Amino acid sequence: MRVIKSINNNTVCVVDEHGREQIVSGKGIGFGKKYGDIIKPETVQKTYYVTNTALEKKLIDMLSDIPYEYLKVTADIVEYIKNHINSPLNDSLWIMLSDHIAFAIERKNQGIEITNPLMDSIKECYPEELKLGYYCIEQIEKQLGVHLISDEAGFAAMHIVNARLDTKMDDFYDRTKMINGSIEIAEYFFGKKFDKSSAAYDRFTVHLKYLSKRLFLGEKLPEELSNDKYFTELIKRSCKRQYKCSQCIQEYLLKTFGKTITEDELITLTIHLKKVGFEKNNPGKL
Repeated sequence: MRVIKSINNNTVCVVDEHGREQIVSGKGIGFGKKYGDIIKPETVQKTYYVTNTALEKKLIDMLSDIPYEYLKVTADIVEYIKNHINSPLNDSLWIMLSDHIAFAIERKNQGIEITNPLMDSIKECYPEELKLGYYCIEQIEKQLGVHLISDEAGFAAMHIVNARLDTKMDDFYDRTKMINGSIEIAEYFFGKKFDKSSAAYDRFTVHLKYLSKRLFLGEKLPEELSNDKYFTELIKRSCKRQYKCSQCIQEYLLKTFGKTITEDELITLTIHLKKVGFEKNNPGKL
């Protein structure tokens, strides 16, 4: 690998034997290095491929300011997350999480601790990501000797959610509010709390997460279900109450967020509500 740019003593931008640009890091790897110098593979501890130019620029700017020890811990954490989550993650996770960890430690050193106002909502909507967030702060304490409050696990979880859904942090509050609101409407409609340990609940919340992503990115499901009129009418007849509940959620999304959902989304939501299985425990009508 040949050096394109030395970022700091521990990080350099290189081009490999296939002509691919990448950022590599290792203790002292960039010390005294200049354009055209050779980097030996055995000195590389971590390699980062960033295909997005804007992300690469942000990464280079960030790497020059964040201590190498923080970057290494974050890289280890992200690798763990990738091995314990069943969906692709945006390249931005390592960048945004490194930046957040460095800022959180800086705040801690200054005696400043920030509570996370969305902690209860994160516990409700993103338990898997929150568990990984707790792993994150555990590793920070274990490897860096810095104890962060549990709210920081919530902030880490927010970054994981955004990387998982490929969305922006600015949308996180509205997406979380949308998911919570939809669950509350369903619980009120059927007069019963969800069984949060059930597989049906997990599938329902996952559907709501991806529905929120589609809504806030302006994406739509392909118009497939609604093209099958027989199937659509069958669902409406056999799942009348669930379809009505879906319409209530549809109205909530329109009034609260100005977002509309298609007939395909309504039918899909109805099917998920049916699988949750309220009816057998609550046969009465509103």
